[in-house]
Amino acid sequence: MAFVLVVVLVVVFVVLAPRWNEVFCLSWRDGRALVVRGVVPIRVRQDLVDVLERSGVVRATLRGVRSGGGVRLECSGVDDGTAQRLRNTFGTHSSAGFTGAPEGGRNLGQLLGWVWLSWLLSR
Repeated sequence: MAFVLVVVLVVVFVVLAPRWNEVFCLSWRDGRALVVRGVVPIRVRQDLVDVLERSGVVRATLRGVRSGGGVRLECSGVDDGTAQRLRNTFGTHSSAGFTGAPEGGRNLGQLLGWVWLSWLLSR
């Protein structure tokens, strides 16, 4: 029984540890943005979506991560130039707006923070 408990704790730690400092996770697929975890102020989201649309990105994941008293943007699924434009755009916004409760109407995938399930249930 103790072995099972240790395995469960290790799995929970491995899954949750990378998210401890995460402020938000925004997933982009086929011209649609979905906030999977956290809160993204509307203006920040609109600006990031604008860069993704103009760059022709099909799939990407953007994460806001606490760093040095602020929030920095981590990008995956985009080329270096687009990532830099996203970071520049993100940097023009204050990190003070990233507090508060998530907006309502979240599906089960968003509540659990699972990107694949969030997209599956959002259709």
